[in-house]
Amino acid sequence: MDEKKLRKQLIRITVITVVSCLVLCLVGVFLLQYVMQAVHESAHEQMRIETQEYKERILKQIDKNIQILTTFAKAYEVSSIANDKDQLEQSLTATNSANDFISMLYIWKDGHGVMSTATYGNRSEITLEDCDPYAIDVIEMAFEGNNGISKMFGSDVYGEKLFVYAVPVYQNGKVVGALAASDTLEIFTDIANGKAVMGGAGYINLINSEGRILVRSQNTLIKEDVNTIYDGSYLTEKTKEQTRLALSKQESVLGEFRYEGTRCHYYLEPLGMNGWYLFCANTVWGAHLALGGVLVITGVVVLLVLLVVNGLLYAGYRQFRKAVRALIRIAYQDQVTGAENTIRFNQRFNEISSQHKNYSTVAMNVHNFKGINDLFGQDRGDKVLCYLKEMIEGMLKTGEFFCRDTADLFYILLLDNDEQLVQKRMQKIIDHISRVSLDYGEYSYELSTYCGIAICGDRERALLAMQSIQNSHQKSIAFYNHVLHDEVRRKNSIESHMYAALQNKEFKLFLQPKFNLKTDALVGAEALVRWQNPDGSFRMPGEFIPLFEKNGFCLKLDMYMVERVCKQIRMWMDVGITPAPISINQSKLLFSDLNYPENVSQILAKYHVPPSLITLEILESVATENFEQINKQIEALHEKGFRISMDDFGSGYSSLNMFYQLDIDELKLDRGFLRKVSEEELVKRQAIVEQVVVFAKKFGIATVAEGVETQEDRDFVKRLNFDFVQGYFYDRPIAAAEFSRKYMNFEQGV
Repeated sequence: MDEKKLRKQLIRITVITVVSCLVLCLVGVFLLQYVMQAVHESAHEQMRIETQEYKERILKQIDKNIQILTTFAKAYEVSSIANDKDQLEQSLTATNSANDFISMLYIWKDGHGVMSTATYGNRSEITLEDCDPYAIDVIEMAFEGNNGISKMFGSDVYGEKLFVYAVPVYQNGKVVGALAASDTLEIFTDIANGKAVMGGAGYINLINSEGRILVRSQNTLIKEDVNTIYDGSYLTEKTKEQTRLALSKQESVLGEFRYEGTRCHYYLEPLGMNGWYLFCANTVWGAHLALGGVLVITGVVVLLVLLVVNGLLYAGYRQFRKAVRALIRIAYQDQVTGAENTIRFNQRFNEISSQHKNYSTVAMNVHNFKGINDLFGQDRGDKVLCYLKEMIEGMLKTGEFFCRDTADLFYILLLDNDEQLVQKRMQKIIDHISRVSLDYGEYSYELSTYCGIAICGDRERALLAMQSIQNSHQKSIAFYNHVLHDEVRRKNSIESHMYAALQNKEFKLFLQPKFNLKTDALVGAEALVRWQNPDGSFRMPGEFIPLFEKNGFCLKLDMYMVERVCKQIRMWMDVGITPAPISINQSKLLFSDLNYPENVSQILAKYHVPPSLITLEILESVATENFEQINKQIEALHEKGFRISMDDFGSGYSSLNMFYQLDIDELKLDRGFLRKVSEEELVKRQAIVEQVVVFAKKFGIATVAEGVETQEDRDFVKRLNFDFVQGYFYDRPIAAAEFSRKYMNFEQGV
């Protein structure tokens, strides 16, 4: 090869190399700018999400305090406390002490009232004119029948800013007074002074619609003592105008500003009351530094390209390898704990399962992890997950691995298939984890975990084993076996046959009679479903109803049962028999459907059945999920003529709220109240049930005792003055045809 050819080849290689380096540099700059923009937009989204979370915390606390006042206002409505000044003063003192308000005030519509304060005692004589103008405004709102929250005002007595809640108090359907309570800005200052805003880089102020700062964060970036967000020169005139316009319209707004050379962005979110806003701000993460860094790196890269081509190629390779590693980290790593994620676990599991037979898969979970998040907050919950990751990681052998799936679910692969050895190892991990105790004030929470194990099995089998003990603290370890396998097969069998069963009318109508407790006269029946197989055998509801509620098939089945009931009633009416009213259980999914009232009415219209003969039953657990939505559905159903009954009352935790928050017609006592208990517990139960019946009668709600199986049960509910009763003492659920013969003197049923 001559020198000319060698030189040409060298030039060609050099050109190709230089061009390649320049292209790589340009691509790198473009990708970096794209990533910076993505990070910038991600920070904006995080700011929106965090501000919404703080907003929800504030509104939840305010709603809680309003609910407290509303509850006591309802108590005053049904009692005579408000008419006795001494009793009223004692009640206000006790209520104020229990709920940490600054003061509580009951004021009659004539402007006179009684006040209880946490610091300065009580005032048995106070007038509306003695109150701050903002407090007067919100009390007058209560006089008009509306709940209200005042604007903030400075208190000379307490030396700090306060605001006032007020709710109306009714008697005989008219407002007779107002119950008010004052509170400090603690719920706002706790959030404003929190150090976790935007990962510790941001801060939150509370402002009003004029931009005035009501609560100023100690962590604010703005050093000057400004009164409004418009003071100072850090906001441009354009930004100020944009912000004023958004505040005037009660809209959220996102903007940017520079302060002392630092680029920042902010987000304004309306609280929806008194024109208050949350003002969240933080620095734009590394934007100006990253841009300078890019210019420096680009210059260095160009210089290195001109000086040492091979060095640049090597540097480019290393940068590329580093980027690949970062992408792999994002693709295969859990962002909360740093553990591998499920995608990576599946890859490694496929490799292990194809090479080894000596392995076991474990699914591990924390008992009531949601309670940890609710009690301690998400940050503490994330720390618990990181602790679990460290504990698991430290107790694995070489070649074993694990991942975090979602929430508190971890999967572990152990290179052992001896059941006793695997159980011993997992029990050791569980015991080590349980040694940690989380403290919350005077309360303490001990971590408790449980797991499912599949010997030589996959994640699905391990998860099934874990779910078999999910709601039990009696057992912390379960192994996948043929019983669980049969359970899965049974579930699959039910789901594969349910649509055909509905089409073939295998779901049969059974009726359990309901009687007047005083006269023992038949007053109606409850419709129950039984699944009759083609061979004549029956599947009991406990086998398929829970599954149908999970997979949504209950929507079809419930409407099918409404039609079966209407057809039965029509059959009685056609032969001149006065039909017995029938109650039908309805799932929570139906009450979530806005078209439900119209759909069920169309079924009744098809058979010309009066709605007064149909009672629709909902579970208490359904009613507690969304009072507003359920009430709208109940109102619509009432307008169409249906009666509404609440089933299993007393099985939940918010039962007493039902009396004035839900417009129900009938209350069915949870059968658990009739279970055999000690004499001491019986006395307590009797006292509880007795008050429930008294409250129900005050609100015109009929009461039904379910599960009455013995004479003792009957005597018990009769002493408590229940209206109606049903249970095996009277009769079991029977087929519709048998019910017709036995109670309606009719020989043909559905």
